Amino acid sequence: MKVSLQLKIALMFFGVMAASASLALVILVFIFNPMMRTNSENQVLSAASSINQLYQTGEFDEKEITALISIPPIFVEIVPEDDEFLQKHKYEIDFNNYYVETTGLFPSSVAYMNVGGTYLSVQATSKDNNYWIIYFVVMLSFIICIVLGTMITIFITRYLLKPINDLNRAAAEVARGNFFVRVQEKGAYEYQSLQKNFNRMAEELSGTETLRGDFISNVSHEFKTPLASIQGFAKLLQNNDISNEDRAEYTQVIIDETVRLSKLATNILNLSKLENQTTIANKTRFSLDEQIRKIILVLEPEWSKKEIDLDIALDDIYYYGNEDLMGQIWQNIINNAIKFTPVGGNIRVHLFRTENNITARISDNGPSISHEMKEKIFEKFYQGDHSRKTEGNGLGLALVKRIVDLSGGKVFVENLFEGGVCFVVELPFVIGDMLN
Repeated sequence: MKVSLQLKIALMFFGVMAASASLALVILVFIFNPMMRTNSENQVLSAASSINQLYQTGEFDEKEITALISIPPIFVEIVPEDDEFLQKHKYEIDFNNYYVETTGLFPSSVAYMNVGGTYLSVQATSKDNNYWIIYFVVMLSFIICIVLGTMITIFITRYLLKPINDLNRAAAEVARGNFFVRVQEKGAYEYQSLQKNFNRMAEELSGTETLRGDFISNVSHEFKTPLASIQGFAKLLQNNDISNEDRAEYTQVIIDETVRLSKLATNILNLSKLENQTTIANKTRFSLDEQIRKIILVLEPEWSKKEIDLDIALDDIYYYGNEDLMGQIWQNIINNAIKFTPVGGNIRVHLFRTENNITARISDNGPSISHEMKEKIFEKFYQGDHSRKTEGNGLGLALVKRIVDLSGGKVFVENLFEGGVCFVVELPFVIGDMLN
């Protein structure tokens, strides 16, 4: 059977209070028991002394004395001769003229005495005994305190546990797929910290869900567009009346769209693989500046076609990392710069080393990027505003960002004062790695 935290706290409070009350009662009895015994004994001895004085006057017999003295809390009775207790202690009674016995947790005293050959018992026990009343009141007070304290605890814990109950309901909503639920950040510091972390988690999940939906939507769109082109031009090719020039054109479109699909699938697989990695494998020591020069040469047809002027300044730098992954960084950034640089424009590629970092700055004089778009430009399938929209699939810069992150570096973009955009890649420079 499941027990709520509220009931557990109430039961814990009840147990603590009950144990405390019991301990307090034991201590109380231990302290007051000797005083009660003495008081009880003094009561019966005082009554016994009064009986002796009355008897010595000669004016009252035993029965009259019994009637006179038997006033609560004192009770006097005539003890029969065959009483077992009397027979056991008769010698002490006759020798001392009385015998007192005190028993019980709440002491009760009985004095046996010989008055003119008649044995009397003088008892000082009654429910009206002051000490008994005090004990009763104390125990009753303890019980009332425990019950009231438990009830108050239930109400208080209901208030104290309300933030947790709210979190529980919110977590249930998240489990059902509602990532937009939030809880109020109020109450004690511990609650506020928990509530804040929950809201942050829900926000991250919401963003992840949105990104997942966008990812699926964009992937579907990116695949659908070239597939539609391939299908359309393939149908046109079935027409026997088309010219050889049209047939060649349609065939080239199909080839281009097939290449586009192949690149898209490759980029998706590469990005998926990198997102599941936590470290860079297959590291080697290679010349970073030489790698960038080779990539610029590979892209020569692209920048030559647009008559782009290149400003290249590369320091001799060796880097310890995955050469293939590093190549993807420069390939994507330089290719983007070529796409956005106008005909007759210029591109600057600078590589240099500082005390702690290796920095590459790749800039073009194409359109600037709005402030709102700077952070989103490295997201999957994001292609920027219309001024920087490409015919690509929006995965290149996402790959760059992931590779740089895995390498322990950072990448960002900034607008240049004179116009254009500059992508900055900073990689950590570790001397020990460079010597491998």
